[in-house]
Amino acid sequence: MSVVLRTRLKRILEQRGLSIRGFARMIDYRYESVRQFVNNESVQIPVELVERICEALNIDVSDLFYLERKEKTETAR
Repeated sequence: MSVVLRTRLKRILEQRGLSIRGFARMIDYRYESVRQFVNNESVQIPVELVERICEALNIDVSDLFYLERKEKTETAR
């Protein structure tokens, strides 16, 4: 079994009626980086981005992330 770090930011923004583009402007961060983060496409997550998100939304890091457990599939040889 493998574990993948995922973000809840998409759901949080939807609940608050915020668009990704508008939120990126609000936290003064590059739209494409925020979009990748929202869609769980980021390979590396800058600490500065996480800090800005948590501060702007008044949430804790534990509200932003969760671990998704996945079954490992055997690769064909």
